[in-house]
Amino acid sequence: MDRFGKLSVSDKLLLAAYDLEQEGRKSLSAEDLVVAAWKKFPDVFGLSGYLDDEGRPAYPDSNRVFAEIMGSKPIRERGLLVKVGNKMYQVTDAGREYARSLKSCNTSSESRITKAGLARPTIEALKKVLASKAVDKAKNNRTDDITFYDACAFWGVSPMSSAIALEGRLANFEKIVETARTVLRGKTASFGHGGEGFGVDDLKRLMDVHRLLQEKFKVELAVIRQRADERKT
Repeated sequence: MDRFGKLSVSDKLLLAAYDLEQEGRKSLSAEDLVVAAWKKFPDVFGLSGYLDDEGRPAYPDSNRVFAEIMGSKPIRERGLLVKVGNKMYQVTDAGREYARSLKSCNTSSESRITKAGLARPTIEALKKVLASKAVDKAKNNRTDDITFYDACAFWGVSPMSSAIALEGRLANFEKIVETARTVLRGKTASFGHGGEGFGVDDLKRLMDVHRLLQEKFKVELAVIRQRADERKT
């Protein structure tokens, strides 16, 4: 029995993308995703009506994949996959952690994440945001000095980002902090190479800053959210 059988279509696409990344493919084209998803889950991403000698879909259904990565489809709104160029995508830190949890054991979601631990890129992402100007200013009671550009750097967006890019980045941020909290369970994680690391208090500070920035710059964020979503991959 396929242990991934109950996953959503977007979850299965994420697993296919994650497998490609593990092969050393940092950036993935839409076509890469079409082929990888079909090979991993032919019954979901295969073209109906064209079967091979073993009764499996012989060709990929590109429209099924494109429907998941175009515009405001869930895989990008959830912050699991991000667009990095024309028809080019990358798995986000949140997407990587979620995929690792899906691929581990068939226990509860929390147990899967705890056993998987945190990937090095996720730790590096947290290290970067903890050292951001927005966090530094908030930490030193200089919230009035925080600019929208500081907020954009904190989330990894720009004032010219699309609505879907913004929502994806916000979701990615919240997911990696949530995952780190689950993994740490009150302990401290090391950055390695002599770094101090971070703990649950640091993660709480990140979420406090995250909420502060959303309130402080709600007008600017509303402008981005009103932009038309991208129509093409």
